[in-house]
Amino acid sequence: MSNTKFNIFLLVLFGAAMPAAVVLSTNLARSSFEKVKLRDQTITVKGYAERPISSDRAVFSAEIGAREKELTAAYTKLEADRAKVMAFLATKGFAGDQVQLGPVAIRTLYSRDAKGNPTNQIELHSVSQSVTIASATVKSIADAARDISTVIRDGVELSASPPQYSYTKLDDVKLQMIAEATGNARLRGEALVKNSNNRLGTLRSASQGVFQITPAFSTEISDSGVNDTSSIDKTIKATVTIEYAIE
Repeated sequence: MSNTKFNIFLLVLFGAAMPAAVVLSTNLARSSFEKVKLRDQTITVKGYAERPISSDRAVFSAEIGAREKELTAAYTKLEADRAKVMAFLATKGFAGDQVQLGPVAIRTLYSRDAKGNPTNQIELHSVSQSVTIASATVKSIADAARDISTVIRDGVELSASPPQYSYTKLDDVKLQMIAEATGNARLRGEALVKNSNNRLGTLRSASQGVFQITPAFSTEISDSGVNDTSSIDKTIKATVTIEYAIE
């Protein structure tokens, strides 16, 4: 074959091969691009966990008060009223070291003149003392708080705060709930990609939301979290936000 014919043959062969090479190159590039693009795809899902808890610690506080013209008389009445309160608490199972007494506070009240200005004349002496009980026997605290009004009917000047109920094993429960919420997030992610040809990949990032501790059956929620102390039976809720790769 002459050189001229051979060159023509090469040109024809090269021309025929070019489109196929371009198609092959394009397909390879597209496949490579799709793999890179897929590797960069992620999905973000929220995980949720909830469980009931029952308070295992309670605190109840009240303040006994007495007011008399003479300070000694006010203090005498305070002592008598304190004895009534202590007797009441004993019927609820609280005595001795189980009852914490605060220091006695004394306040002097002065008379006012016709224009409402204070004078140097003492009108009354007011004395007060706090009484606090704390126990793991939550029901006994609740009963004491509910029935404390009986000493008021007996002439005791007393103001009481609502009982404060708490759960002392919160740290352990929180760790368990983060794990549960993370598992829930993965299930949600898998459900979202179930009908595609992809699958959920590795965890890319994770963030924990605030815990919500609310009264049982409450729908209360707050961006800064809720920590209910007003109820014995509560619900603790946890959320996490997870980003997964898509493979």
